[in-house]
Amino acid sequence: MDPKSYSSGERVFGPPRGTFDADWAATALRSNRPELDFATSVRAVEQAWELLRTRDLRGAALAAELDMEPDLAGAVAAVATEIAEFYLDRS
Repeated sequence: MDPKSYSSGERVFGPPRGTFDADWAATALRSNRPELDFATSVRAVEQAWELLRTRDLRGAALAAELDMEPDLAGAVAAVATEIAEFYLDRS
């Protein structure tokens, strides 16, 4: 099955329930931080997601553990935390 573009179907609104999609999360991050290139955004959200998944860090606690400047860390942590709350935590 070919991957869907981000301009079609469900992926416009978010990843499938219960999954993390680094490309989608990077696009969400770039909506708040447009100066970031896509590859940097993907790496940042992947780092945040790993900490969220393995250590259950969210929000400010997650931002504090990210290896990046504080303002960017806050933006990245906000995206990762929001994804967890909206796409993983709800039944």
